Amino acid sequence: MRTSHPHRSVRVKAAVTALLLGAGAIAAVSAPAHARPAVPAFATGLSPELQRLLDQVGRHISLRELQADGTLAGLQRATPAAEPSSLDLTAEEADRPRSGKVATPGTTFDMAWFERNLRAALTGKTVGYAYSIGKAGQLDRQAGVGSARVAPDNPVTAQSATKAMTIASVSKPVTAAAVLRLLEQKNISVDSGIGPWLPSAWKRGANVDKITFRQLMTHTSGLLQNYQTATGTTGGKSTGAWDNIRIAIGQDLGSKGFKYANMNFSIFRIMVPKIAYGVDLSPLYDAPPANITKAQIDYLTGIVFLGYLKPVLALAKASVGCANADANPTKLYAYPTGGQAGWGPQDYTTGCGGYGYNMSANGITSFLSHIRYTEKVISADARKLMVDDNVGMYSYDGAYGTYHGHNGSWTQSGNRGMRSCAMSFHIHVDASLLVNSRGDYPSPCAILLDAFDNAWH
Repeated sequence: MRTSHPHRSVRVKAAVTALLLGAGAIAAVSAPAHARPAVPAFATGLSPELQRLLDQVGRHISLRELQADGTLAGLQRATPAAEPSSLDLTAEEADRPRSGKVATPGTTFDMAWFERNLRAALTGKTVGYAYSIGKAGQLDRQAGVGSARVAPDNPVTAQSATKAMTIASVSKPVTAAAVLRLLEQKNISVDSGIGPWLPSAWKRGANVDKITFRQLMTHTSGLLQNYQTATGTTGGKSTGAWDNIRIAIGQDLGSKGFKYANMNFSIFRIMVPKIAYGVDLSPLYDAPPANITKAQIDYLTGIVFLGYLKPVLALAKASVGCANADANPTKLYAYPTGGQAGWGPQDYTTGCGGYGYNMSANGITSFLSHIRYTEKVISADARKLMVDDNVGMYSYDGAYGTYHGHNGSWTQSGNRGMRSCAMSFHIHVDASLLVNSRGDYPSPCAILLDAFDNAWH
């Protein structure tokens, strides 16, 4: 860490304040008409320079709420976020386009059969799982089965539908809903170019400014192709990192065919602060003040993003975070475990948006219910974009109709991982399923689809 000089500290403070409070075209933060008052220090152990930067950001978002749920705790030790394997995203794609079939179609849906079928598909095949089922916007049934933690990860802890864990790519519809809400608030069309909202310090390749919000949220932006062209690799599918997204933005736009990639959604972690509050910390990322690291600037950008996202999810009576503040958080396992300790959780604040949210099964189902049956989170027009145009969601052809949702998968070393699904059915039934181990079981979206299709008599 560099040593701070008293005279240099004064100059640094002035420079940071100028960036934060508006200095021409490269302003990092433009103060809103009704800026929040100055706030006291919330995080401990921060350098004076970083604390001042955090305080300035606190003029736009509620630091008190973010401190209370542990969001600020990782700022001092900020590091690049862990990322899923590209094989996980390949598995997600393979799981997406499937159709439901039943031998003998029925006419009456039985919720008890649905729950029974769901549980039967996972019996004896996992360390633990949690599910939540809603009916017409109300919680109908929920349960945790097995364990969230097993030895040697003491204390052994039961699974629960109220216990948050990483949800992998089920994060994407959550991000989509929050972004669609923000675009409507700011009178920005989903079909407008993202150019004005990209970080000011980033080089833009030819025509990148013309990529639309819709193209990002339908994986037709060309960003992954750009990244692969720029790096001469076939990788990049799973990344949500600042530097990697920047590489994609800096490449002249090439093919824009469908290519599933986390960066199409993780880029909103960086753009939403600018759209919502005028916060653009990219000049400071390129030239960090004394005693502040690039990783901390990246993390602070994530904090501002969460300052917008969390209140939106609260409208759906759901909690969300990119880090897990649970004293005994859910671990991810292989199955059988073979005595191997579970993986994670880690702090995904510098990567989340396309993956990395922590939510409970009940929280996900509440989110599904609120975007479907109310306009508290998104408008009917935004809902139509998600359902009819697959903005942030997929369509599944079931035996009885078209269902909508998203799947998720995450694997780390030792085949430790999880799988997830959120799905809304053609009748007023919505469900989520989180499994905190890998193993020999069908994908959660296949489980939900088949459980539902075989719950009619």
